[in-house]
Amino acid sequence: MAKKKRSNGEGSLTYRKDRDRYEARLTTGRDAAGRPTRRTVTGKTRQIALERLGELKRQQSAGVTIGANATLEQFLNSWLTDVLPLGDTTAGTRASYESNVRLHIVPVIGHVRLDKLTTAHVRQVLSKMQTNGSAPNSQRIARAVLRRALDTAVRDELVMRNVAAATDGVRLTKKEGRTLTPEQARTLLSTASNTEWDVPVALMLSLGLRRGEALGLAWSDLDLDGERPALTVRHSLKPDERGALHLGNAKTSGSRRTLHLPAAMVEKLRAQRARQASEQLAFGPGWGGKWQKIGLVLTNSVGSPYDPGRLLRAVKKLTGDLGFGEWTPHELRHSAASLMLAGNVPLKTVSDTLGHASIRLTADVYGHLMAPARDDAADAMSRLLWPAVGGD
Repeated sequence: MAKKKRSNGEGSLTYRKDRDRYEARLTTGRDAAGRPTRRTVTGKTRQIALERLGELKRQQSAGVTIGANATLEQFLNSWLTDVLPLGDTTAGTRASYESNVRLHIVPVIGHVRLDKLTTAHVRQVLSKMQTNGSAPNSQRIARAVLRRALDTAVRDELVMRNVAAATDGVRLTKKEGRTLTPEQARTLLSTASNTEWDVPVALMLSLGLRRGEALGLAWSDLDLDGERPALTVRHSLKPDERGALHLGNAKTSGSRRTLHLPAAMVEKLRAQRARQASEQLAFGPGWGGKWQKIGLVLTNSVGSPYDPGRLLRAVKKLTGDLGFGEWTPHELRHSAASLMLAGNVPLKTVSDTLGHASIRLTADVYGHLMAPARDDAADAMSRLLWPAVGGD
């Protein structure tokens, strides 16, 4: 039976296979040349896209149009719904943006017309956050969200300039992250080896994988039997807008990387493959459900992926029970980088291993650990240029 065509004014819904998203479009009127104007919303699922299409219809019925005379609240709601999902931001990032808009920006300046926004309004938001005790980094994120949204307003010629970009940034006090010592790291690996968290803890601590990257590894990403065993990071396990887990792309283009595996890690992964095969045989047909075709490396006894929140709680408990205090998966990644630097691994290699967008980011985060290398550089120049002064 042919699919029933939607009537005019109902909008259209299509599935974009290239982006793995549903795209809904609604004709909202005609421009000066008589051509139809349309607004587009997307959703990870059909239901989410339809709900956003419904919101577009409600806005249209209420006479809400996004022009220069719209309020900032109206513009930001449209940006969050129509524009942000079209980019490569993750569901978690979008949720963070929505939270910042709802909690910090709209309550203070949401009533201001878009074309009347000034830098003073942006400072008003930051000042209010400071008064309420928000951390400097939270203020920085709120300004960044507004700046990104207003970039769209500038491109759409709704405003002439981005007042958030013209506002002074928030000064941050650099906080050095803690790191496990080699002894603590070895103790944690030994303890975790007797639990179901053996492989994910080892992946994060030996290779610096992000939590979602470890949980999103598939067997097709691994080469355990080659001359130099390796894994390739391609995906990340993430929650969607409704909290349901799905396999998304790695965080950035730099996050997609190939890493050589330590010999002990290869053996852990082979043992994991054998354990998983045994569990699948014992469970029988239906093991893994829809996830079986993907072939995830890390699964529970019924073949489903681990929830990222459960892994977070497990790492906190493991480290807490050892008397280290509660540590997070991200701190295991941070520890991996610190241990590599302590082992004289070049900064560029550490940056590539972590999947950082640039070596500058790695230097900013881990620069305080580079003192021994700087000492070596100074000593080398002393020997080369002033061999008679304090030389060997």
